[in-house]
Amino acid sequence: MEKLKHYEVEPQNYEFFEYPGERQELFDYSKKIAEYLRTEKIPNLVIIDRSSRPLYIGVREYFRSQYPDEEMPNIYFMNPKGFKAVEDLTPEEIADIIRDCSWKNDVDEQPHQVRAHEDIILEFQDTYKRLMDDKEHPVLIFDTCIHSGGSLEPVKKIFDESGFSDVRIGAVNPSMVGSKVKTDFYITTQRPEKGCYPFDRDRIIEKTFSHVYSQRTTDQRKREQSIRLRKEIKQVMKEYLTKGN
Repeated sequence: MEKLKHYEVEPQNYEFFEYPGERQELFDYSKKIAEYLRTEKIPNLVIIDRSSRPLYIGVREYFRSQYPDEEMPNIYFMNPKGFKAVEDLTPEEIADIIRDCSWKNDVDEQPHQVRAHEDIILEFQDTYKRLMDDKEHPVLIFDTCIHSGGSLEPVKKIFDESGFSDVRIGAVNPSMVGSKVKTDFYITTQRPEKGCYPFDRDRIIEKTFSHVYSQRTTDQRKREQSIRLRKEIKQVMKEYLTKGN
């Protein structure tokens, strides 16, 4: 009831970012990520699927609007589930991952589908060749929330083993005490209006053990939701950029 009390007169013309506070955060967070990349001269942004993926639209819209004559950072998407190696997980941990993915409506998978570390690092280096060619420059790996660090630790490990010299971890909030991965960049210490989903979540992809990149869903309903989400983020960014925020 508290949130409704603040926004009870707001017209219902947004599907994913219904309240003004959510839209303001979407704009502010996109702006701060874009400005950090520009100020720190970071040429590569890695976005962790799935809750972080939609942020690329906000960052892109802000960057193009404010710095039309500058080259935008390269943007890559990565699937943290595909970085999890069988050597690093107990059977219980694998079962927990599968249950969590089932709860999030991901595709069903079996324990034997978790891959070996060697296969993962070879696929990473082959898939992201352009990024590998730029490993002497800083890279920002961004996820919305970092709790235990269990999702990001295998990703950072692959980057380190692949020879990246300046890997920075970013999130909306600072990583939690005891996390295996620490934030080098965070946006705010305040809890976002939409919790760990300030950019909502991109339903167009599925996270699997089989690849370090996410795969396109075959679910037409999810695809349509994703298209509406992207259009709405563009709409929000345009609205706030027009207002001169």
